[in-house]
Amino acid sequence: MKKWILSAALLLSASYMQGQEVFNTLLEKASHVVNTNDVNDYNTKINYFYFTALNYMKSQAKPENAAQYKILDDQALAMQAYVTDFIAWMSQTKDTELRRKGIELFITTSAEHPFFNDKDVETIGSFINDPNYITPFSLDTDWVTALKEVKKGLSKLK
Repeated sequence: MKKWILSAALLLSASYMQGQEVFNTLLEKASHVVNTNDVNDYNTKINYFYFTALNYMKSQAKPENAAQYKILDDQALAMQAYVTDFIAWMSQTKDTELRRKGIELFITTSAEHPFFNDKDVETIGSFINDPNYITPFSLDTDWVTALKEVKKGLSKLK
């Protein structure tokens, strides 16, 4: 019985480590960029959002809820795609009104699809409410769902 419990514990810890490989890689990269002085300000601001959002996700995921830990990789990848799509939209869209609508869509979509249902409005809205950030998104976002929804919304704006 002890061997079975030990084997199960090792298996769970191994799958936990593998399950967050992408998440941890993105977190390490963002941390490196934020803490390196020779990176341009624009890149630092984007990576500061990644660093903050990934740490937020990590702090909100409950250790007893293994399902949340297993999907952090998916959330991290979707968050990165969301930000990349936002930056691409901003750089490609020249029409002022269309650009404004797109920015609004990205912001509201991130806020309307919470993942943890955190009630700390000040924390989760910290990037939305500060004009110094170029990634004005909610920290409490189901990035997989938000990415799908923003793509649908953008296709309607064109």
